[in-house]
Amino acid sequence: MERLGGGTEKTGLWRIALPDKEQSQHLLKRTGVVLTRKNTPDGDSSALLFLKERGAVWVSVPGASRGSQRFGGALEPLVWGHFQLYQSRRRMYVREIEVQDDFWGLRRLPRAMAQALRWAKLLQSRLIEGYPQDDILTLFYWALKAVLDGTDPEIVHCRFLWRWLQSWGVAPSFDVCSECGAPLNGSGTWADGSFMCRRCSQTEDVIEFDEFAHYAASNRFVPEKITPRLLKQARSIADLLLKNLDENK
Repeated sequence: MERLGGGTEKTGLWRIALPDKEQSQHLLKRTGVVLTRKNTPDGDSSALLFLKERGAVWVSVPGASRGSQRFGGALEPLVWGHFQLYQSRRRMYVREIEVQDDFWGLRRLPRAMAQALRWAKLLQSRLIEGYPQDDILTLFYWALKAVLDGTDPEIVHCRFLWRWLQSWGVAPSFDVCSECGAPLNGSGTWADGSFMCRRCSQTEDVIEFDEFAHYAASNRFVPEKITPRLLKQARSIADLLLKNLDENK
């Protein structure tokens, strides 16, 4: 799947007919993932896709949930693939989906599946429609891969949030005090969305993050070693990072 994950298995090609009056020459082909899907009583569907070079986009899929034209599982949340889209005067349609990775194995891992769906909802609520966020799309793919491979979802979640904030340029530094620039040396106090040294802070509530800082800065979502200390640090930091994300959306 381009740079999102080489070597994935092609699991199917699904095509759907468009209404004649909506046929258009404005054809787009993009790689991405289904974040959510809505069905109408008359059998049509709409889906929110997160696409490379396009960002979050709502698309229409006529007849996708009607009888034998159910479109298989290609429009289920967390399905990744190559999407062929048509832009008409009124809306955007999905014409064809080549499924590359359906992450079906997550359904056998309740904690991982629950976290994956929470990420999808997080993206729905915070992405700007039509604004490309390719770095975050890539982070999402590899976060899903990590929990599918058995990495603790809480650890992956915290790294996902920190790398997301880093992509936006607002991630708190684990290296230096946000107030005076002094080295933090693996611990600090939290104030105004960042870590400070004890000398600059108004509180004595020190947060340890030495192991998590090393993991967050690494090139992989799967840590070299999962320790109780790493898990404890991820749990103590995740809510702080989520608050930062809320304040900067």
